Amino acid sequence: MRDGKIVVVDDNEAVTRSLRAVLSHEFRTVVAVSSPVLLPALLRAGDVDIVLLDMNFGTGKQSGGEGLFWLDRVREMDNPPAVILITAFGDIQLAVSALKKGAADFIVKPWDNDKLVDAVVGVFEREVEEEALISRRIIHALLRKYAEAYAKPLPGLTREAWQKLSEMAGRGDLALLQQAVERAVLLSDARTLDADAFRAEPAASSARPMTLEEMERQFIREVLREVKGNLTLAAQRLAISRQTLYNKIRKYDL
Repeated sequence: MRDGKIVVVDDNEAVTRSLRAVLSHEFRTVVAVSSPVLLPALLRAGDVDIVLLDMNFGTGKQSGGEGLFWLDRVREMDNPPAVILITAFGDIQLAVSALKKGAADFIVKPWDNDKLVDAVVGVFEREVEEEALISRRIIHALLRKYAEAYAKPLPGLTREAWQKLSEMAGRGDLALLQQAVERAVLLSDARTLDADAFRAEPAASSARPMTLEEMERQFIREVLREVKGNLTLAAQRLAISRQTLYNKIRKYDL
């Protein structure tokens, strides 16, 4: 069972009951509600991974406007969850348009349970992979930065070291992660660093932890400042292509 939290929003009790029953076999927490008005409160804690959102609420409403409205509201939130739309067959074109607005996928009523589970699990795993990927890029870039700064060879990391640093990144403290990597690179001449090489003392702070995307945005901004806006050097520091850097600059409005 996956350690994920799913919120189902549909005003048809039979639909919510069915989705909750099917998805509860795959995910640890499945919450079902009948109105999207409850979404802001449900998402406030930032612990929801996916929202399954019906496109129409109320008798006779078939425009899909409510689903699109709430898709926009969810996407505007800090660290928004992925949104999968639930739609009738006749609304497929509308659902496809919604993908361009940020929806992760859509499910057509009536659905096949196996295909539904595959779709939701696929979105969940893509979200998780995009997050191991962001932290890995940041960690690798920090290793390169401090290896160059202290004229050291770029070290490799054991699996345990990657895991420890990824957990630090997941806690949302970029300064702590930088401190741990800089200290390890400075004090060790080993070609491969293990988990014990990375230590850092968290400073007392009332600031909320950053999401991985917020951390990546701040780190890219710092790199751009360090290289005085030279995109080629910034891409090299970040170990990404110039095109990927362009995309991230647009994404993060840098």
